[in-house]
Amino acid sequence: MLELLSGATAPSYAEGMIRTVNISDAKANLSKLADEVAAGDQVIVSRAGKPVMKLVALTEQELQAAKPKVMNRKLGSGRKYAPDFTWEQWEESERWMEEIWRKFGYID
Repeated sequence: MLELLSGATAPSYAEGMIRTVNISDAKANLSKLADEVAAGDQVIVSRAGKPVMKLVALTEQELQAAKPKVMNRKLGSGRKYAPDFTWEQWEESERWMEEIWRKFGYID
């Protein structure tokens, strides 16, 4: 299913592996390919033997830009009292409160 891209130089350890996959195999194994790409490998997807796309991991900057807009919203007037507070902390506090409400039988 997966083979070394013809004509490619052997990758260094830092680059990861570069492989080609035909489009039907990529479709059937997308989750596995995503794991490989996240681990540093690169995947070339081909159709009828011709390369059509390259799967590579996102850079840190691209990951930040891809975050849902809701994660970037401001905390409003509370920001002046807790300037370093994040939405991740808010969600964690909601989980903590839900656990307490369950403990005391207010919710199932």
